[in-house]
Amino acid sequence: MLSIAEIKRGLFSYDEVSGGYVASLKTPADLLKAAKQAKAANVKLFDCFTPCPIHGLDTAMGLHRSWIPVLTFVGGIMAAILGLTYITFIDVFNWPIVFGGKPFFSWPAYIPILFELTIYFAAVFTVVAVLVLGRLGFINRKVPAQGVTSDVFAIWIGDKGISKADVERILSGLNAQIEEVKA
Repeated sequence: MLSIAEIKRGLFSYDEVSGGYVASLKTPADLLKAAKQAKAANVKLFDCFTPCPIHGLDTAMGLHRSWIPVLTFVGGIMAAILGLTYITFIDVFNWPIVFGGKPFFSWPAYIPILFELTIYFAAVFTVVAVLVLGRLGFINRKVPAQGVTSDVFAIWIGDKGISKADVERILSGLNAQIEEVKA
């Protein structure tokens, strides 16, 4: 069972590019190799920047599965429970009216409303989760390397006390242009 601290660390652990080194690469295969080499070298703080998704990059970086599907499911379940509770309260306790001889709690009539509420809440939870977990609300973030949004693949290595020679050793065998990032 996960503790609350582990859940918080998994949800909100993200290090902004604030210091260290950025290596620019030309191909997705090079970035995949660089991520594997950085993970094998036991680098703790590194991140990859790509203009397009790369299959297997999350595994190479050692990232865990996203929490977004779990939060979507929680939003859907919460909507179903809240919707059923609200409708039951209205039909049974607050405004009990007999419609055509049906009982007060006529659950088949609730299915379309509960379905719509479940979809709506799940969608809202998904959008909020993507915005919060992806840190997408910050418009003043710096681009770590020039061209990373169009045709350049980059890896940032930001461990404390790491030197340029260490980064060159970690990324040996790759054609990488290494630049220092000032804090």
